[in-house]
Amino acid sequence: MMAALERMLDSMRHRGPDDQGAERLSLAEDPTVYLGHRRLSIIDLSPRGHQPMANDRQTVWVAYNGEIYNFKDLRRELQPKYAFHSDSDTEVLLKAYEEWGVECLGRLRGMFAFAIWDSVRRVLFLARDRMGIKPLYYHSAPGRFLFASEVRALRSSGLVETGIDPVGLYHYLAFGRLQSPETILAGIQELKPAHYFLVDPRTGVITEKRYWSPVQFSAPLALSAKEIATRVRELVEESVALRMISDVPLGAFLSGGIDSSVVAGVMAKVHNAPVKTLSIVFEEKEYDESRYASLAADRFRAEHKVLRLREQDLLEALPAAIGAMDQPTVDGINTFLISRSAREAGLTVALSGLGGDELFGGYDSFRSVPGLARWESLLRSLPDGLRLLAGEWFQALAPGSDRNAKIAHLIAGRMNGSHVYFLFRALFCDGRLGRLLADRGLVDAGRRNMLEASQAVMDAIKPLGPVEKISYLELTQYMANMLLRDTDAMSMAHSLEVRVPLIDHKLAEFMFQVPGRLKLAPPVPKSLLAQAAPGGLPDDLTARKKMGFTLPFESWMRTRLKNEMETVLSSPVAPLKGLLSRTAVNEVWRDFCDRKISWSRPWSLYILNKWAERNLR
Repeated sequence: MMAALERMLDSMRHRGPDDQGAERLSLAEDPTVYLGHRRLSIIDLSPRGHQPMANDRQTVWVAYNGEIYNFKDLRRELQPKYAFHSDSDTEVLLKAYEEWGVECLGRLRGMFAFAIWDSVRRVLFLARDRMGIKPLYYHSAPGRFLFASEVRALRSSGLVETGIDPVGLYHYLAFGRLQSPETILAGIQELKPAHYFLVDPRTGVITEKRYWSPVQFSAPLALSAKEIATRVRELVEESVALRMISDVPLGAFLSGGIDSSVVAGVMAKVHNAPVKTLSIVFEEKEYDESRYASLAADRFRAEHKVLRLREQDLLEALPAAIGAMDQPTVDGINTFLISRSAREAGLTVALSGLGGDELFGGYDSFRSVPGLARWESLLRSLPDGLRLLAGEWFQALAPGSDRNAKIAHLIAGRMNGSHVYFLFRALFCDGRLGRLLADRGLVDAGRRNMLEASQAVMDAIKPLGPVEKISYLELTQYMANMLLRDTDAMSMAHSLEVRVPLIDHKLAEFMFQVPGRLKLAPPVPKSLLAQAAPGGLPDDLTARKKMGFTLPFESWMRTRLKNEMETVLSSPVAPLKGLLSRTAVNEVWRDFCDRKISWSRPWSLYILNKWAERNLR
């Protein structure tokens, strides 16, 4: 078993190049527990921060990934009772568990995934942060329980026999990412955000509990609009300041959007030296945000660096970027490239504006989905057969496009889940999913799983208003399962830690109490967040049309990437044999070439093939 642990640690060397630890922990009457850790040193760079770390009596051990930003406050509270031997937040977590047990979770402010072995209580305690910033995967089988920060580590153990999970594959094709707790591999699951496990190693019994939800903070505020804006500014400043605690070089991603610009501005306010910022610019003008990033950098006197990306740069980086994917995803290449640039610039920590759209109403979904939901409610009065027929008519008569395909599915009542939001965020709609998967039984199983999972989510948010519902869905579905997961994998591939102050849980709790009308109030998008920037943001920056942080795949896939795409999509991959219909895959590529669908559809199949070929030989 120690050899298996060593293999797991070796597979995650990129996550922690500074130190490694492995411990065999057991009592005569207990099963053996093995804990391992790879360290990226950020707080207390000395050997005293080595993990796994034990308490003084060596009855409690911790292996931990992340940052507890309020560790100094917790340490002051614990110091009268406990002796500390390091300046690390790891030791604070250890002592916090000794003092409060699992209730310590309510006191932690940060991003984390950790495992604590308590030999007195004879329990393994596993937990993830509230938003799901740091990942935690596990494999449970009779006689063993394995866990790690990456799927690849579980595979590297040699103890997990696995292949493509059909339900996970269905989720991936439906949304371009995996829906927690599912993964792309059978026998491996993910501990959900804001949840913890208590594992009894003697019986194998796992007790799971959710310890936090923004739904519980939905009571309206008795504050004026001005008071709310002031409180938002205070919380944003506090959140950013906490995430600037570091013993290693730190900077920020700066795209030129409101979110990253506010973060950079607040960093400049609390920092006593120019903040280092980075952005990506493209030769394709329609994707180039460099002007706006420069406006923000100049306003806040940042030390700004630009990564100029050409098509050739992507082609050269693509194998390494796909290799960094712990699971297949249609996103993340951009984060891989800018994280590489950040490391080359000497940074170990970077702050990101991720989360601003989800909490402050920046996505189109906040305006589109409630209207679509009203239309769907009216359509529900029609007989199912008539809806299905009307959807088929629309599909046949309307010009081919992603938008029209979704309208046809809305009419027919086929929504990739229990609510129109899931259709809004769909990659492949239900009809195409049925053609892509070769086995009808797999289609039905995936559809049932998705319907049940999405209905459970919708049931949980019934008390919320329409804006808060969308915010919750964007946080827990799109952000947690794609943006955060990709950010972690792609940044840690370069041993870079990315911190996300705009989804601090204290800020999230407050925003779920703010009236929805204030979040969407014109004329400035995300006005509550924009007002948090010290001295305000440049007018040109706040008035411009929103752009997503994406690469020019649409044009690249029609030019220099075209041959590569066609070769991969036309070449069957053994691990996917019997799962994907080659006819349907070819149809997707043809529709892209005919400009009927966008780049993300064939790109998702390309990534799936390349990932499976590389990881499941």
